[in-house]
Amino acid sequence: MEKEILNMEEAAELYGVSIKTFIKLLREENVPARKIGREWRFSRSALIDWLARGNSKMYSSSEQDTRRFFEQVADKWEQISGQYYDHSIINKIIDLGILKSDMTVLDYGAGDGFISRGISSHVGKIIAMDTSGSMLDELERKAKLNDIANILTMECEESEVPIRDEKVDLVCASMILHHIEDPKSLTFEFFRVLKKDGILFIADFLPHNDESFKKEMHDYHMGINPVALEQWLLDSGFGGMNIEKLPGIGKDEKNIFILTAVKVGFI
Repeated sequence: MEKEILNMEEAAELYGVSIKTFIKLLREENVPARKIGREWRFSRSALIDWLARGNSKMYSSSEQDTRRFFEQVADKWEQISGQYYDHSIINKIIDLGILKSDMTVLDYGAGDGFISRGISSHVGKIIAMDTSGSMLDELERKAKLNDIANILTMECEESEVPIRDEKVDLVCASMILHHIEDPKSLTFEFFRVLKKDGILFIADFLPHNDESFKKEMHDYHMGINPVALEQWLLDSGFGGMNIEKLPGIGKDEKNIFILTAVKVGFI
């Protein structure tokens, strides 16, 4: 018999979204719920009936569709992504001289391990994190084929970084922020998990007007404004920012920027 009274985590799972998205839903819509003290409680039958009546704005559709897309294309992602960016991103990380043999790296939005596999021989340990289990399975398969043993995979929810404070030396977020609804919130998480003087490396599309990316690639944003990103990082506590542009490649030659920042203080 299914449980009738649900907590926040169980209700979010029923709706098919992360807890963070469900909290947003709870704030903005008339979700059938009851607060007991500081805890929310939900009736499974009332919640299902509410969903069935079509009263929700369907916050889940974008998040779930994006996750479903990456689950489906995991084994083809290397060919798909190769139309838009290449090893110039990996070469840039290596050429910057920021990789150390004893460092722990967080590769956020790791996908099939393009970055993780590319830098694995230059660092001590990599935590490859992604919302798609299928992508991480593909990463593990490719790592095994290449005898790479220093990559740990970890599945997560969007915009969440389930790592304790100050545990990594470098965060890489390559070609992921444009897929995230609220990329600014991630900058605070990146700051939190980095050790003091740790480095953040971001690669992403510059702003563009190609609406097809939203439909075909499930992009939430049409590129990321590096000026806005720089301000988010300052607000998060980062300093020492440096931004440069890489030449576009492949399909429509979307330009890519590289940003590095340093955790120089505390908020």
